[in-house]
Amino acid sequence: MQSLVKQSSNKICYMILPEGIKGDLCDGLKGLSEKHGISVVLIEDVNWNDDLTPWPAAGVFKKAKPFGGKAAAFLDKLTHEIIPETERDLGIEDAERTLLGVSLSGLFAVWSAFNTDVFTNIISISGSLWYDGFVEWMKEQTPSPQLKKICMLLGEKEKNAKEKRMATVEERTLAASDILKAKSQATVTCELVEGTHFSPILPRMERAMMTLEV
Repeated sequence: MQSLVKQSSNKICYMILPEGIKGDLCDGLKGLSEKHGISVVLIEDVNWNDDLTPWPAAGVFKKAKPFGGKAAAFLDKLTHEIIPETERDLGIEDAERTLLGVSLSGLFAVWSAFNTDVFTNIISISGSLWYDGFVEWMKEQTPSPQLKKICMLLGEKEKNAKEKRMATVEERTLAASDILKAKSQATVTCELVEGTHFSPILPRMERAMMTLEV
C-alpha cells in the first residue's frame, strides 16, 4: 500500500484503483485529501481479476482469462493485515473508514458492504455490477449495519459497451441501488454522470467525497 496524504482527522479512505490510472491521479488525490480532510491510502499488489471478484466467472473478452473469485481471501488480508498495519503506521485511532473502488474494485467495494463491518462508507465508481449473479446474490444478503454512506456513480455511456454482459451495467447498478436502499440503514446515493467507463475519474471521486459530507 502507499499512503499519499495523512490528515489530522480520523477519516481514512482506502482506494483500490486500476493500475493504469494511479500515477496520473497522485496530484488530484492529494488535493481531494486536503480539501475533504481525509487520509488517502492506495492499495497495491492486487491481482485485479482474481482478488476483486466474489466467485469464479468467465472472462468478458475473447481469450480473456476467467475471473478467479478470490475476494474473500483478499478481504481477509485487507481487514486483518493491511488496514491494521496502515493505521498503526499512520497513528490513526478509531478510524472512520471508506472503501473506494473503480470498475472491478467497485464491485469488490459493494460486495464488501455485505461481508465486513470494518467500513463506514462505500464508494463504487463504474462498479462492475454486471458481474454474473451478483445482483441476484445481493437480494439474499444483509449489508453491514455499521454503514453510514454508500455512493455509486456510473457513466451515462457505460451501457453502450459492446460486450453483452457489461452492457447490462446501468440496469444492474440501479437494481443494486434499490436493494441497498431497501436493506441498508445507510444513506445510498446512486447517480449517472457524464462520461464512459470511469472516465473522467477525478470529478467522480470529487463527487463521491462530497456525498460523504452531506
